[in-house]
Amino acid sequence: MPQARANNITMHYDQQGTGEPLMLIPYLAADHACYAFQVPEYARHFTCISVDLRGTGESDKPQGAYTTEQLADGVAAVMQATG
Repeated sequence: MPQARANNITMHYDQQGTGEPLMLIPYLAADHACYAFQVPEYARHFTCISVDLRGTGESDKPQGAYTTEQLADGVAAVMQATG
C-alpha cells in the first residue's frame, strides 16, 4: 500500500481507478477495506483513495487518544501525497 507521513506517523492508503478524486474515509474503528464492495464500481468513474486512519489497518497506531484534528491532518496528508 502507498504511504503518507502525517504528524510523525505513517498513514497507509489504497488508490484505484481514474478520473476525479473520491476520498473514502472510513468510520473510526474501520480501515480502508470497509469500502471493498463499493470501490470497483466507483473506480470506473473516479480515482478512489481509501485511507487507513491513524490507529487502524496498516497505519501507525500511536498510544493515547486521537483528536479530530489529528484524524483530519492524516487525511490531509494523504490528499497532499496523492495530489
